[in-house]
Amino acid sequence: MKNMLVPAAAAAGILAMTVAATQAQDRMQEPGVVGSPPPQDFSLTVVTGENGEPVIEGESEFTLALGGYYRFNFVCPDAEEDQSGFHFEAPDLVANSHLRVYSVGDIELYIQGQTFRAIECDEAGSARFSFHPMRRGVYDLYVRDHSDPPQEAFGRVIVE
Repeated sequence: MKNMLVPAAAAAGILAMTVAATQAQDRMQEPGVVGSPPPQDFSLTVVTGENGEPVIEGESEFTLALGGYYRFNFVCPDAEEDQSGFHFEAPDLVANSHLRVYSVGDIELYIQGQTFRAIECDEAGSARFSFHPMRRGVYDLYVRDHSDPPQEAFGRVIVE
């Protein structure tokens, strides 16, 4: 009787995997569905403050799930008014994430497994990157202008 249970269990497992694969394939063939679901978007909008310093508008702290799929949109709507431009860095977050796509305007760069050091707005515009955070932790986001000494704004990402 034991010898019959092992093949029956194996057959049931194969059947379950086949059904799951078929359902996934059917889902992939639905109109508008290609690959994984789209990333969850977050915006980090930086404007020029009263004294010329960078100011993060709106949300500056983000809580993410380990392994989730996210896209940060770094937006500089008024960088033309600021003579020094804005510089964004998140070195520890980038080092502990799997980067997927980096884009500036309508140009997308598929940089899977690569890294970048900074994003800089010398004029009004935006750039974004999508990623999977791979390590839990608290990661600082830095936004600086190019004055000497630089004026800074900070945000943070918490990966749980």
